[in-house]
Amino acid sequence: MKRLVRILTVVACFMATFTFVINDVSAAKKAWSKNSDGKFVDGNGKVMEGATMKGIDVSKWNGNINWKKVAASDVDYAIIRCGFGDNYTSQDDKYWETNVKGCEDNNIPYGVYIYSYAQSVSQAKSEAKHVLRLVENHKLNFPIYLDVEEDDQAKLSKSKLTDIINTFVTEIHNQGYEVGIYANLNWWTNYIDKSVASNQTWFKWVAQYNNIGTTYTGVYQMWQCSDKGTVSGIRGKVDLNFWFDKVRTTTYNARNVKLNAAPVIKVTKVTRPAKAPIVSVTAGKKKAKLKLQKVSGAKGYQIQYSTKKNFHGKKSKYIKWTRTTIKSLKSKKKYYFRARAYKLNGTKKVYSKKWCKVKSAYIK
Repeated sequence: MKRLVRILTVVACFMATFTFVINDVSAAKKAWSKNSDGKFVDGNGKVMEGATMKGIDVSKWNGNINWKKVAASDVDYAIIRCGFGDNYTSQDDKYWETNVKGCEDNNIPYGVYIYSYAQSVSQAKSEAKHVLRLVENHKLNFPIYLDVEEDDQAKLSKSKLTDIINTFVTEIHNQGYEVGIYANLNWWTNYIDKSVASNQTWFKWVAQYNNIGTTYTGVYQMWQCSDKGTVSGIRGKVDLNFWFDKVRTTTYNARNVKLNAAPVIKVTKVTRPAKAPIVSVTAGKKKAKLKLQKVSGAKGYQIQYSTKKNFHGKKSKYIKWTRTTIKSLKSKKKYYFRARAYKLNGTKKVYSKKWCKVKSAYIK
């Protein structure tokens, strides 16, 4: 009997170990894939809420890809690098055409990215032309992305980087393509201006490698979760991504941006206001009170004053009304005053054609 108990105990331990191993293997298979409920799970096997498609991004560094095998895997889409930097054929990705053909022949939806080296607006325009040259005659199913991560770009001012990004995305958008920006969490947080990050016209692709999800708090449509993925048909490691938007197929056309005609703005000619004569100047202790003649249609007045008759070293004061006191003047000094009115053309001031006649006063 004791022998039977020992045998049963050994069998039970074996079965428990076997079950644990099977479950462990099963969990490993589920990472970065779909579970039995058809929902994508992260590196820890937990459901990623909102994830609708699994993708890869590839370039020449992934070598010759067997796209037929990729199509038979659980990969739903690809983002293909078309090249890097300015619009030179020498900077085209040498596997661009091969990878595009592989996707198109195997019914795999795809989008595009270009690695940016732009240091100026003119280079950003060149990079946009680079992409547009290569995507011509191809039907994209995902956006065109600008990859910003180059060290030299991190040294640029935020305003200059903003100009570069806005130039590229606008050039692409104006050709009707969906367009977006790729960057890692550090760049989205510290280098890319909020005006870009919060602009919902552009798609956002965030890179942050971990097993549980990006901590980026802004709106995004794609997360690059790892650069160590394994996919049938690709030798070595490959970048893995997840799409958090509506499912797309090869029937979807990413060149579907509806461009509105530029609005017709009615231009109203703003005439210059008449001169604004100084009616009186009353000198006080280190100050002077001025009264101007009211000018019809004027939104305000500019007064200039100086101790020099030629107004060298002049100072200015803007007022809304016709009376003002100018303070902090020097005692025992003669000051010269002149004025002009202004109207507004939008936010731009339109001044009287000439200054009024100069008036002077000795300050007490």
